[in-house]
Amino acid sequence: MTGMSEWGRGAVVGGSIALILLIEAVGYDNQRALLPVLTGVLVLCAVVMLVRSLAERTKSDGPADPADSDIENGPAEMLFRWRARAEMLVDRADGSRADWDRHLRPLLAKEFELSSGHRIAKDRRATEAAGRLQFGPELWRWVDPADSQLRDDNSRAPGRAALDEILRRLQEM
Repeated sequence: MTGMSEWGRGAVVGGSIALILLIEAVGYDNQRALLPVLTGVLVLCAVVMLVRSLAERTKSDGPADPADSDIENGPAEMLFRWRARAEMLVDRADGSRADWDRHLRPLLAKEFELSSGHRIAKDRRATEAAGRLQFGPELWRWVDPADSQLRDDNSRAPGRAALDEILRRLQEM
């Protein structure tokens, strides 16, 4: 939109005039009774401009294409996207430690926090004790948010078997 429509120019001019009148009314002590009236006129102009703008957009856009909306695509499209994201996350389990720490550890730590009821920020020691009890020391080190090493691209992540076991233990909670 490079140019402004005639209606748009008129709206800008009308809004400017209403704003000037409002400022003038505030400036005069004896005209304060006009302040609510002018404010109401200004708000009314703004609402009319908004309604017209929305009506023009609706007309110019034409009929909506159902394929453009995620809601219209329905559960099949949502399931496809969820599955693609889940596969991507599972692939991270076989990647580097940095991949695990960036993508999987935050999700697993949050899920553990929600499942166990232990807030990591409130009592770190109690959360760590509950994590070691739930997962054992070997698996807890892959869930523990304090054990993150985001720059370690050389070490390997624990793999899908460890991820499966962590998820199984989270499910048991």
